[in-house]
Amino acid sequence: MAISRRFLIGRIGGAGALGAILAACGGEAAPAAAPTAAKAEPTKAPAAPAPTVAPQPTAVPVAPAKPVEVTFWHTQTGANLAAIDAIVADFNKSNPGKHTVKAETIPGSYTGVYQKAMAAIQAGSTPDVAVGYESMAVEYMKAKAIVALDDYALKGPSALSAADLADIFPIYIESNKYPMFQNKMLTFPFTKSLALQYWNEDFLKAAGVAKNGQKGQIMSFDDYKKAVTALTKKGADGKTSVYGAHVKIDTSYIDAFIFANGGEVLDKDQAKVTFNQDAGVQIFEMWATMVKNGEAYENNKDSAYQNDFGQGKVAGFHDTTTGRPWVRRALTNDGKEPERHKWLVGMIPQKDTAKPVTVLFGGNVVVFDNKDKARPAAAWEWVKFFTNKDNSAVFPIKTGYMPMRKSAVENPEVKAAWEKDPQGKQAFELTDFTRAEPQIPAWQDIRTILADALLATITGKMTAKAALDDAATKANKLIDEKK
Repeated sequence: MAISRRFLIGRIGGAGALGAILAACGGEAAPAAAPTAAKAEPTKAPAAPAPTVAPQPTAVPVAPAKPVEVTFWHTQTGANLAAIDAIVADFNKSNPGKHTVKAETIPGSYTGVYQKAMAAIQAGSTPDVAVGYESMAVEYMKAKAIVALDDYALKGPSALSAADLADIFPIYIESNKYPMFQNKMLTFPFTKSLALQYWNEDFLKAAGVAKNGQKGQIMSFDDYKKAVTALTKKGADGKTSVYGAHVKIDTSYIDAFIFANGGEVLDKDQAKVTFNQDAGVQIFEMWATMVKNGEAYENNKDSAYQNDFGQGKVAGFHDTTTGRPWVRRALTNDGKEPERHKWLVGMIPQKDTAKPVTVLFGGNVVVFDNKDKARPAAAWEWVKFFTNKDNSAVFPIKTGYMPMRKSAVENPEVKAAWEKDPQGKQAFELTDFTRAEPQIPAWQDIRTILADALLATITGKMTAKAALDDAATKANKLIDEKK
């Protein structure tokens, strides 16, 4: 498995800069994706600040008078593509409007979709639906290229029913509303996952660690530190043979741990960063101390820590829930052997174990505002179908993503899948404890700055406070520039 896709995209550069390049020369450049992180409070969206962008026109829904071919740009390949194609086929055969979907895999992951979409906006020939991260949606909205989905999803003839809205976890609705655009719903969830802790269950038991992060067994930060120390094994030469933890250089997990430690990464007005306050400094110091003591390490190349976990070289690590298939492969030698160790997923450590929180992130979809106003309505019909009760349960268990509806737990296919993948159920049971990351335009560039600060800290180049203060200065400058 490659290095975190979002980490790589974060290294590419600002989405706003790409928009300017495309506008200037009509070509394609490397854009930034948004934080894979969705973004909201523990089941609530952040308080909306005063709008920083002029109100955008909202497309008035128009019922299509005749069938529409909806063009859908996505990134899925392999088994995931087969799962999407099956849903497309069902939609094409069954929807009352006789609409059809033409699904296209765009090379280059979310970055490739963004590049092609920005070029299409310039050419006036956008698709109807495309996947993307939050920062991409912000750029599309600035270009007045997408519709707000409120008039489609929340009201109107094809709106989600009261039963639908009660079934969908609130975070999936709230995290797709954008404070800088009058809290309008610009996106809808597509492929979502959680930031959680993976543990070698056999190692936990052998070390006498009672808590494992699951409901009723959530670790405090003191519990976590003691567990990492107890799980670390060293030889007579002092060299570590089994690490208690792995440190992932990815801003989504930095955000998650800061939230879990009672902190925030932005002030209430979303005008300045706050990750350099005590909550953030404590997290950086914790990881730096673990690395210095030989209890944790940093190796994110090709997700080597997952293979190390499979080989019993590291007892625990934080990662996305979509990493489960890769972990299972590492534990079974690509399915050729029984799993070497029992393992589980649970909540990351918390300052207040009674009010746990972690990050929800992943891809969304946007609906483009094509000249034919009937097209967005048909596009919404596709999005609604893709995320209905059955599809939103079955697609995730076929692909490793998280179901967005509570009723997934009742689905026979989901139940059968969780018999073979109990960690999927363990993750699903923690959905209520998620929130999202910031949606401000500067955040994608800030992600790189914050990840660099963590690397500087754990390698001993800077103290945690100095690294975070330096990152905050750079981040606040970017926020001001991108207002």
